[in-house]
Amino acid sequence: MRRGPLVSVGTYLFGVGTLLAIVVAVGLTARRLRAHFFPDWSVAPGLLAQSVIGVALLVALAQVVGTFGQFRRVPLVLAALVACLAAWLLTSPPRGSEHARISVRPRAAVMLVLLVAITPWLARTLGALRTGVLGYDSLDYHLPFAARDVQSGHVASLVFTFPGIETAFHPANSELIHGVGILALGRDTLSPLLNLGWLSLALLAAWCVGRSRNLGPLTLGAVVALLASPQFVAFLAGRATNDISAIALFLAAVALLLNSEDSRPATALAAVACGLALGTKLTMVLPVVALSVGVIAIARRGARVATARVWLVGLVAAGGYWYVRNLVAVGSPIPALHLGVGPISFPVTRFSRAYGTFTVAHYLGDVDVWRSWFLPGLRESFGWGWPVIVGLGAAGWLLALVRGDRVLRMLGAVGVVSFVGYLLTPQGAGGPPGRPVLFASDLRFAFPAVVLGLVLLPLVVSRSSQFARVWLPALLAIALLNDALYVTDIRGSLVAVALAVELVVLGVVVVVMRAAPPLRPNRALVALGCAVVLGIAAGAGWLVQRSYLSARYADVAHDLPYASAPRPELVALYGWVRHVSDARIALAGLGISYPLFGADLSNHVQYVGHKGPHGAFDRVGSCLEWRQLLNADHYDFVVVSANARAARAPVEARWTRSDPAAEVVLDVGTASVFRVAGTFGTRGCG
Repeated sequence: MRRGPLVSVGTYLFGVGTLLAIVVAVGLTARRLRAHFFPDWSVAPGLLAQSVIGVALLVALAQVVGTFGQFRRVPLVLAALVACLAAWLLTSPPRGSEHARISVRPRAAVMLVLLVAITPWLARTLGALRTGVLGYDSLDYHLPFAARDVQSGHVASLVFTFPGIETAFHPANSELIHGVGILALGRDTLSPLLNLGWLSLALLAAWCVGRSRNLGPLTLGAVVALLASPQFVAFLAGRATNDISAIALFLAAVALLLNSEDSRPATALAAVACGLALGTKLTMVLPVVALSVGVIAIARRGARVATARVWLVGLVAAGGYWYVRNLVAVGSPIPALHLGVGPISFPVTRFSRAYGTFTVAHYLGDVDVWRSWFLPGLRESFGWGWPVIVGLGAAGWLLALVRGDRVLRMLGAVGVVSFVGYLLTPQGAGGPPGRPVLFASDLRFAFPAVVLGLVLLPLVVSRSSQFARVWLPALLAIALLNDALYVTDIRGSLVAVALAVELVVLGVVVVVMRAAPPLRPNRALVALGCAVVLGIAAGAGWLVQRSYLSARYADVAHDLPYASAPRPELVALYGWVRHVSDARIALAGLGISYPLFGADLSNHVQYVGHKGPHGAFDRVGSCLEWRQLLNADHYDFVVVSANARAARAPVEARWTRSDPAAEVVLDVGTASVFRVAGTFGTRGCG
């Protein structure tokens, strides 16, 4: 059961080839479809449309093969190649659509904004490539979902990673894409990098929102004010959390609508982007529903039915998969909510959460909570410039409602509805009564509303006004300065490396753009350039992967989630499992379970709990039931450890230790590992 964490050159190249086959096939398909449906779109919105098509196609292919238990390398590659062949046979893009002139000139202000946005993200990502992906949610369910998809080949299965929470029923598009990376390479080397891709999509969408009115730099700067804020970077950069992917797709939908000029294909693609956001994060339900109602409501008279049909088909096709999965599995699309219309009602699953599910609205009039929790939480999340960021977002909604055209008024209303929905979201201020300890971390649920207000603001301010010419750029500069100062909290060496990489890349881009006149790209030169870049990337990837796998979760005593002090028991636990593979591991107590999957992600890790009606999952209630569950699934090891800051080991450790079938492998602090050497009985359960 022991295997080294590193891979051979041949295995690595085979993984790179698999990944390349999937990406190239999906990319060519997306390019062909973009050229067919959007032949006249310029570079930026065309690239945005192509990106959304590519993401939708990759997710759809993974869902199709994974529904039938074939989420494997060969079926996924074949599905991507078949989709590519079908797209090229069934479409014929207009002449000249693939030879659009490229003429771009760099702007110093835009380059500076991009540096502010990318530097902290890249620095945090470099840190993750040294330690492995961190963060409680990433290690508790995001990455375990992806690893289990790859292990089983089934993507629609419910995976329970901790008792009393509803994460097994969450939509999982983002986790599916992590699974594609793991499936191709056999390791999770791409997982720390994927959120950089989502960040790029969000920045592109922000630019496209303002480009039609020559306001691209302002809309980009406004969105960066949020994307580079302290909590956004800390929770998302180098991690597997999915807030950035949901926001990027939602922004893409807004940008496509603003660039559509009532084009039916663009409206359909915007619906697909909304569907992808809906299939990524549960907190996107209200923003997406509000936008859907708004799009249909402002449709031209006589075209409303057609618009509704196009929108709803795209939305349901791209976003309905996980909700249908839940409906089939437990009888409700969102089991945690009371849903029903008239005589139709869906069963509700009981979740015994550790914290109270208080809303932010519950505490709005509580001065003590504002002073002790809300104001410190806002500063922790957004930095000292939080009044500017939140104020500009709110101003964007209100001015859009007052001064915008029909589309902008609709988007302003969507922002207001989304923010009110955040105030009423259960667990937005979760925690014991009067102590909303989850407020700061769950401010992420307000990000869709805030980012929509920020991106709308430059569009609804008169360009000739003093506010547009002086105050708006000044306020955005203050917000960006607030974000830039946060970089000082990140390890200096990581920031230095990130800046060096960015300056080299930007320098090359500037030189090329300045030197080259507007041109029609030569296919042979483009192909040669791509081949050179891919070769360099493959060589660099080999070095990065070897370094990553040799240090991944090897010594993260000070970097574990919620660890205010070193936790030697978890360091010992993760050190033990680094060379354990192909093992079945039972787990209790510990939520951050992903490192237990091993360096090659071959360990089957399952939190052992009591399954109740309609998908409920709770802690085991008795020693006898605990041992019966261990016997039923034939585990090789049992791992029991305290979660987060708990001071004593869970009772499951005593239930296991008292049986002769359990041999102690590791016993450090509150963590214990037992080898299963036989069948558990009733002895010692009294």
